[in-house]
Amino acid sequence: MRHYIKFNEGYKIQKYQLRIKYCKYWKFLVVERLDRSKIVLEVIEKNPGIRFNEIMRITDIRNGTLSHYVKKLEDNGNIELERTPRVTRAYPAGIARQEATICKYLTIPTQRKIITYLLKSKVATSGQIREHLKKSPSVVSVNLSELFREKIINKKYDIPSNKYSLKNSSEIKGIINEYYPNLIDKLSENTIEMLDF
Repeated sequence: MRHYIKFNEGYKIQKYQLRIKYCKYWKFLVVERLDRSKIVLEVIEKNPGIRFNEIMRITDIRNGTLSHYVKKLEDNGNIELERTPRVTRAYPAGIARQEATICKYLTIPTQRKIITYLLKSKVATSGQIREHLKKSPSVVSVNLSELFREKIINKKYDIPSNKYSLKNSSEIKGIINEYYPNLIDKLSENTIEMLDF
């Protein structure tokens, strides 16, 4: 379906609901309404590990309607879902397990900051990580333990403090470069204060 609307610089439109083409000769916007299942699939493919609520926020599709399209995509084998009592996450079909795990933790603010900090610093103690995060020792410990358990980071037992590093920094950098290029931009600017997404 196409709609034609007079061009106006102040006109705002939901980018995931409509595709906009500008006809320079007629000064009209050609607006094509996209199929909602394709919209949802595109969001998931560009954001592996994205939470259901985030898909709803980005696409502006209501809960019940979004559930219908997500189930349809899952039934058709286009996506895979990770369901927990509190959170449902979506991944493109066929994504490798470790890649999916890394993507998941790159969408969680505290773990993302730990991963990107270690990507920059190579090796760090729990104290250095705690100072960077500005979090309590217990919060840092829980997050480091989880990343270690998921085989994303290494832990070297040392005195007076254990040292942490990324298990496969080249793989993580490749995933960030593919799905989260803004993080690479921030790292190249010598800043570790990451964007929320």
